[in-house]
Amino acid sequence: MEQRKNRIAVGGLRKANPNHLTILVEDVLRSPLGQLDPRTLADLVALSEIPTQIPTQLAKQLVSFRERMMREASDLPDGPALADLLRDLAGVAPHAQPRTLRDSIREICADRKHEDVVPAFEALERHWATEEPIEIELPKAPAPEPKRAAAPVKPRRASGGSAKNGAGRPEPVHELLPSAAKPRRRVATSQVNDSRREDWMREDVLSRLENYGSRGLKQEIIVAGTRHRSPYSDLGEGEVLAILRKMKREGRVRFSAGRWMLNK
Repeated sequence: MEQRKNRIAVGGLRKANPNHLTILVEDVLRSPLGQLDPRTLADLVALSEIPTQIPTQLAKQLVSFRERMMREASDLPDGPALADLLRDLAGVAPHAQPRTLRDSIREICADRKHEDVVPAFEALERHWATEEPIEIELPKAPAPEPKRAAAPVKPRRASGGSAKNGAGRPEPVHELLPSAAKPRRRVATSQVNDSRREDWMREDVLSRLENYGSRGLKQEIIVAGTRHRSPYSDLGEGEVLAILRKMKREGRVRFSAGRWMLNK
C-alpha cells in the first residue's frame, strides 16, 4: 500500500468523551484507506459497533466509514497491496480488532489465491486466534454539578447584649457589615509558565500537522485533540491557541481559511 509512513493516527479514541469524538474524528472519517494508521482504522471500526454510546449522527457516519473502508479493501487487487494491508493488521493487538473488521477481511480473502496474500491472511488468522475482540465502553460525560443555595446571612449582635436608653427601651442593634475587601487574584495552574508544558504542546501540534500535510487541520479539531491527549488536566483552549499563534510568529506553522498547517 502507498504512504506506509506518516499515516493519519488519532490516539485515545477508545477512552474519549463521547461528546468530543465528533471533533476528534471529523477529518479522519474522510480519509482513504491507504492514509490511515491500522490502529486508528481498527478503533474507528470498533466505535461503529457501539451506536448507543455515541451521538446519533456520529454513529451513522462511523457505519458509513466502515462500509467504505471495506469496499476499498475489497477493491485491492489480489497481490502485494492486499498482502500489505493484512500484514499491517497483524501488527495491531488482536483484542483491538473488532468482529466486523475480522468478518469483512475474511470475506474479502475467501477467494484470493496470490502467493503473498494467502500466507499473510493465514498469519493474520493465527494472530486473531490468540485473543477475542474487546468491546469498547466509553466513559460517560460528567453530569453538571448542582448549584448550591447561598447560606442565609445571620445578623451580628453587639457584644454584651442590648444597651437601654434613658426611656428603658433597648437601643437598636446596628448590624456590622464586613468591609469590602478586594478579592485575591487566584492564578490558575494552566497560566504558570512551564517550559515542559509548552514543549509538550509544540510537539503534539507538530506531530499531528505532519500527518495532514498541506490540508492541515481545522482550528477547533487541533485544539480539542491537543486538550484531549494532554497530560495536564487543566489545559485550556486559550493556552493551546496561544501556542499556535506563537508558533505562527516563529514561522513554524501558518493559518489559512480556519485551518492550521505546517509552514514548509
